[in-house]
Amino acid sequence: MVPKTHHTPLPKLKPLFLSMHLLIVSGFIVATSTTDVLADTSTTQATQHYSIPAGPLSKALTQFSARAGIYLVGATELAKGKQSQGLNATMTVDAALATLLQGTGLKAVRQQDNSYALEQDTASLDGQTLELPTVEVKGQSVANGQASNAYRVSSVSSGALGTTTLQNTPFTIESFSQDYIENTQARSISDVTKFDAAVSLSASNFLGENNSFNIRGITPDFDTGQKIDGLNLRSRAKDFPLEHVERVEILKGAGGFLYGFGAPGGIINYVLKRPTDEFTASLNTQVMDSGLFLVHGDVGGRWGPDDQFGFRVNAVREAGDTYIEDGSSYRKSASIALDWRITPDLLWQVNALEASRKSYGGYFYVLPASSSDIIKPIDGDKRIAPDWTRYESGHKTYTTDLSWQFLDNWNNKLSYGYSSNYRNPLMPVISSDADGNYSATLYNYNNVFKSHQIQDVISGFFETGFIQHNLNIGYSHTRTISSNSTGLGLSQYSLGTGNLSNPTEFIQPVQHRPYSDAKFNEYSSITRKEIFISDTLHLGDQWDLILGIRRGTLDDKYGDYKESANTPTLAAIFRPIEWMSIYASYIEAFEEGAVAPATTVNAFEVFEPLVSKQYEIGMKVDQDNWSANLAVFKLEKGLTYTDTSTNVFSQDGQAHYEGVELSAKTKLTPDWMVSASAMLLDATNKKTTDEAMEGQNMQGVAEKQLRLYTEYHIPNTYFTVTGGSQYTGKRPVDAYGQSYVGSVTLFDLGGRYEIKVNNHPLTIRLNIENLTDEAYWLTSAGSNGIAQGMPRTVKLGAQLDF
Repeated sequence: MVPKTHHTPLPKLKPLFLSMHLLIVSGFIVATSTTDVLADTSTTQATQHYSIPAGPLSKALTQFSARAGIYLVGATELAKGKQSQGLNATMTVDAALATLLQGTGLKAVRQQDNSYALEQDTASLDGQTLELPTVEVKGQSVANGQASNAYRVSSVSSGALGTTTLQNTPFTIESFSQDYIENTQARSISDVTKFDAAVSLSASNFLGENNSFNIRGITPDFDTGQKIDGLNLRSRAKDFPLEHVERVEILKGAGGFLYGFGAPGGIINYVLKRPTDEFTASLNTQVMDSGLFLVHGDVGGRWGPDDQFGFRVNAVREAGDTYIEDGSSYRKSASIALDWRITPDLLWQVNALEASRKSYGGYFYVLPASSSDIIKPIDGDKRIAPDWTRYESGHKTYTTDLSWQFLDNWNNKLSYGYSSNYRNPLMPVISSDADGNYSATLYNYNNVFKSHQIQDVISGFFETGFIQHNLNIGYSHTRTISSNSTGLGLSQYSLGTGNLSNPTEFIQPVQHRPYSDAKFNEYSSITRKEIFISDTLHLGDQWDLILGIRRGTLDDKYGDYKESANTPTLAAIFRPIEWMSIYASYIEAFEEGAVAPATTVNAFEVFEPLVSKQYEIGMKVDQDNWSANLAVFKLEKGLTYTDTSTNVFSQDGQAHYEGVELSAKTKLTPDWMVSASAMLLDATNKKTTDEAMEGQNMQGVAEKQLRLYTEYHIPNTYFTVTGGSQYTGKRPVDAYGQSYVGSVTLFDLGGRYEIKVNNHPLTIRLNIENLTDEAYWLTSAGSNGIAQGMPRTVKLGAQLDF
């Protein structure tokens, strides 16, 4: 018998005592200090360099809008016939607007809801009175992702297209802000996206590997589906630490032209926290009812002559018991972000992050013994694997970029990113029949995944006649490398049998492998060399046309192929009225061939590369207090699956995804916000050589998903009540549609208490997830494995900002 090697978990009561102590101290401070409601939760606007030449004011505002990522409504009406002195400086949006409007007799006035109104500056008229219509200006401070604005974000990263406004982006992108992440106390990407109907139910980071994340029924590419500030993050799991990000952006669907070669399962882009203009600091603590305790510190600011140098530092520590019986988890991470404003036209940024976690008591998945043997869902807190099973992972990411404003309206950004992800599972696959009789096979191996990317992008703005152009030209070179410990002896062990009603506590047969073993066998090395160019043509105030193409070579060392492809995109946007956009887009994706999973008979077999095609039409509405998006899409990609009878992995036929996605965010009243989304998806197998699979629904994918989230601030109090619900329809478990797991509806309830203590904001949060303690199965697209969903979980947190 091999003894356990993990540390003794923290006692469950200790984190609760720590949290209660914090709350008691906070309450004492509140009782003895002057308190008031948080008047304004907006963050300081980020600065950016603007180079806008002097000339007609309408033209200057148009260029500024493109550069700042804001949307000006009806500005030409007030700007007609006026001149601007231009702008060449690093400023906030507020200051830049004031400079552009100087001497024009106009001013931008901040409203109570953090919006702006462009008005006549009567103080500049020397006693004259002139009445002009009020024109609203929507900018970064309007839609900055705060609760006061229904967590709406106006601008997003769009890969090769640069920063664009959501209103004028012909693709479906959802942005989850820092304020939203903090208020929902999200600890994983599954928490962040739980109220987005286009994203499947997925596992947390507390037990094992979180890789069941699906967008519109497709898993993001393991090699290129995750990004940090647009640069590649090579990670199999979705366990990147969220405490270090300003927001999470989800591109839904294919992203070939936008982000480069990869599967069309969407893109997860983590936007790291940046240095702040003013000194800021916060301390955040959180405890789960199981006894898992977290502490997170965040400090940022600037120093030096003219505040040339900026910094942002984050550190996280988490330890304790998880919701699974006798399970435990340990996590730590730290990051630093630096920048140097070398000149007003030259900015250098550097980022570094390291993270690690270990979890005990988990497993890969439950594998039905046959297509008809789906066991009834198991309570989420019941441990069905031995407590010595473990999953360990680590991240190391380093990025840097140099941004140079080398001409008026022209910018060059040179970037480099490196990521390394370590993965070390010592966990079983559990094969069970409908009565719970099971056999367990232990897998003991580890991996190292690495990525290098260098990218250079030139972007600019110019005119040809009445047409305004936003041009982007770039080059990207990405290499991803994967290795594992295969070949260093046996990697799987039969643990024995048992029944899931009373799982067997198997003896640990072997220790986990050391990190050095993970480098033993390099089995994947893929180089992507790509050039891309796009032109966004602004045809007056109502029409935009986007033309783009990415040309590149996919060189797979172990797949023994080197192939080139063009992945074009074509899109049109029509604005019949200022607050509505109607769009149509076409985009392709080029991906490396699939690799057979380690648990299949033909493990690590490499298949030929694939081309996917996506068509999408939609409508976006952006009003003062609400916004809505409608998308109708069709995507065709290569089909991959594992035959349940032979356990052979195949790449055969096509997978067709046709669906409708609808989402909306609104402030029904100043105190009540609602966010809702729905997706209807028809995901089926086509053109397969196996006639029994033809027309069958995709494994693990639901036809219907509904999400709802709401917050209500109780008037004249410091309290906000929150709640949400998630409905996921039934999902097929096998490739032939013979067995399904049932539909599930989950409910959340929570609240927060916001005050100021000696002028320092204090927020106390409570979130109860899976309120009714529903037992349900999680599924993954293209897989016949299932796993327990999270049980009722209580999170209590306190955050103090300095």
